[in-house]
Amino acid sequence: MVSANQTGSDHLGYANREPPYAPGFNEAMNRGMQMQSSRNVAVARDLLARRRVEVLRTRPEIETLRQFWGSCSPPRDADFDFFLFIVDLFPEVERVHVVVLYEEDVPKALLAGRIEVGRLPIRLGYFAIPVPKLRILQIVHGGWLGAISEENAKALIESVVDSLAAGEADVASLHSPDFDSSIVRCSRVLPSWWCSDHAVRPQARRVRELSGAAGPFSCSLSQNERYQQRKRARNLTKGFAEHRIDRFTGPADVDRLMRDAELVASKSYQRGLRVGFSGSATIRSRLQFEANMGWLQGYILYLDGQPAAFWIGSLRNGVFLSEYLSFDPGYTKYGPGIYLVLKVMEDLHDDPRHPPTRLVDFGIGDAAYKERLATRHWHESSVLIFAPRLGAVWVNALRSSVEIANRSVKQALRLTPWLLLLKRRWRTKVIKDG
Repeated sequence: MVSANQTGSDHLGYANREPPYAPGFNEAMNRGMQMQSSRNVAVARDLLARRRVEVLRTRPEIETLRQFWGSCSPPRDADFDFFLFIVDLFPEVERVHVVVLYEEDVPKALLAGRIEVGRLPIRLGYFAIPVPKLRILQIVHGGWLGAISEENAKALIESVVDSLAAGEADVASLHSPDFDSSIVRCSRVLPSWWCSDHAVRPQARRVRELSGAAGPFSCSLSQNERYQQRKRARNLTKGFAEHRIDRFTGPADVDRLMRDAELVASKSYQRGLRVGFSGSATIRSRLQFEANMGWLQGYILYLDGQPAAFWIGSLRNGVFLSEYLSFDPGYTKYGPGIYLVLKVMEDLHDDPRHPPTRLVDFGIGDAAYKERLATRHWHESSVLIFAPRLGAVWVNALRSSVEIANRSVKQALRLTPWLLLLKRRWRTKVIKDG
C-alpha cells in the first residue's frame, strides 16, 4: 500500500535514483568533456608539430615552389618569373628571401621577398631627407600568397621579426598590402613599439571593372563623361590636322615607345619631382621583359605627329595594371591625358585583338580621374618593421617625426587656401626648372 507522503515517482520506482541532471550525472559529463578537450588539444599539438616555417634563400630552393606559387594566381609584381627578373635586374639585390609555411611538407602560404641594400625614402614635403643605407627585406606587392589566415599571417610575420633580430636585415618593408588584411594587423602588432611602423599612410587603390559592362565601353560612362569626351575629340580635330593613338605591344615596339614617351615625360611635372617614367636602362629592361612575356600594352597620343600623352601598362590575366601615365603640359587645354585614358579603356573593352580585359587597375595613390572612373576601391599601405638595433630604431624615429610634420603641413594646406596656391605655384616652378 502506498503511503500518503509517497509521490507518483516513488511508486514507479524512481525514489532512490538521481534526476537526469543531478551532480553525479554532471560529473560524468564533465569527465567526458575534459577527455574530449584533451583529445582536441592533442590534435592541435599534432597539427602544430606538422606545421613549420622555413626561409628559402637561394634560387634552386624557390624553384621547388614554382607550381604552388603559380597556383596562387599572384599579381604582376609577385609573378614568379617577374620576381626573379627583378632580383637579377637590380645590382643592389643580394639574394631572395622567401618565407614559406608548410603543413606536412606541403606549402600552404608564403611571403615573396628579397634582401637588398638601399635607403628608405624619407621626404619632408618634396624634399628628401638623407639617411644611411640599410639592408632591406623587401616583400613585393602582392607577395603574400596562399592561405593567408590570421594564424598563418602571424607565423609568417614572426619569421620576418626573427630574421631582423638575427641580423639578416635592418628593416622589412611590406609593399602596400590591403590595410584591413591580417598581414597588416600582424605586422603592426607583433614587433615591439620601438620597431613598429608609426608612419603608416593608407592610400586608395582604385579599379574599374570592365567585364560586367554590356555593349560598347562608352555606354558604361556617365552622360557628362561621354559629353566631355566628345568635346575633347572635337577640340583635337579643330586644333590639329591629325590626331591618332598608336599601340605598342611587341619587343620590336619598345625602342619607339621609350623614345616618344621620354619626349613627353621630360616636360611633365613628374620629371621635376624625379618620379614616373624615364628613359633609363632599368625601365627599358622592364618593358622589354613584359613585351617578351606578351604583357606590354603601351599607348601614345600623337598630335600632328608629336607625342602629347602616353599610358603604359601591363595586361596580364585579364588585368590592365597602370604603370606610367603622363602628358605634355603644353597641350593642357585639350585634356590629352584623360582623353587618352578613356580611349585606352575603350580599346581594352571593345577591341577583340587582345585577350579580354576584366579589370583596369589604376595603381596605388589617388587622383581626380581615378575617383571619377573607378567602380570600387580599397586602402593599401606599406608597412615597415625595424630590427631591434640602435641604427634601425633611430631611422624609425626620424621617419616617424618627419611624417608627423608632413601631416601637420597637409592639414594646414586644407585649412589655408593661400598655402595650397603656393604649393601649386611651387610645383609649376619645378616643372619649368626640371
